[in-house]
Amino acid sequence: MLGVLAAACAVLAVPTQGEDVPPKAPKAVGLSDAEKEDFLLTAVIGRTRGAGGGGTTGSLRATLSKDGREHDAHIQEIDLAKSVVNLAGGAEIDFRDSYRNNVAAYRLDRLLGLGMIPVTVVRQQGLKKASFTWWVDDVLMSEKDRLQKEIDSPDPPVWNQQMYAVRIFDQLIFNTDRNLGNLLIDTEWRMWMIDHTRAFKIFKELKSSQNLGTHCSRGLLESLRRLDKPTLTEAMKGLLNETQVKGLLARRDRIVKYYDTKIAEVGEGTVLYDLPTRVMAAQGRN
Repeated sequence: MLGVLAAACAVLAVPTQGEDVPPKAPKAVGLSDAEKEDFLLTAVIGRTRGAGGGGTTGSLRATLSKDGREHDAHIQEIDLAKSVVNLAGGAEIDFRDSYRNNVAAYRLDRLLGLGMIPVTVVRQQGLKKASFTWWVDDVLMSEKDRLQKEIDSPDPPVWNQQMYAVRIFDQLIFNTDRNLGNLLIDTEWRMWMIDHTRAFKIFKELKSSQNLGTHCSRGLLESLRRLDKPTLTEAMKGLLNETQVKGLLARRDRIVKYYDTKIAEVGEGTVLYDLPTRVMAAQGRN
């Protein structure tokens, strides 16, 4: 059921990350977030090709090399913002499709202690700035593949808990374009969220409050409560404007109130859960 509900999640230009090209040098592995950021910012950009996945933002996959090691990055340079855009589904207000949102999503993910979004930085790509995202290693399949092949997780409770976190995060950032191909599953059955160019609208309402569900990670709820405007404003400098930050905090308030109400109705033990340490700790290292 949760796999189907995951379709309420978003993004364009999905890389086909299972099709790795054999590297010519040892891969850069076992790095911290800070080390990955430095690698993405300073490594030499080598072979570049289309990222694949059928998206429309013209995203690229590039092999970066530094100090005898290499790793791939997903590059997106799209940067659009319009008050109104007519799309196939009708007019969309506050249309945003920007590489900046990829970086904002990564930074917010870390502020909340999730570790479910690959390291992402802003870097110059040719004449434009772009988001450079750490290419996820050891991808087993996407959520789309999993559903099509009717493959079940070896640990359904932990899988469901990760999906709850995805759904909450997408409501928090007002993600308008999550699709099943942008939820990647690695060989240890950890979920990775990628491609968030169509998010961070100014609205204070939640996009689909019914998608929040009845459960929330205890750590995530605590992090949401602690999130304040000064911290968020500093983290999102150059990425989100003040109105976007206000919208995000207003949505945060609604999410916290939603789960506080659930807790009052059925009890904390029924609503809250703790993700296994092995899941989140391991994600921080990939």
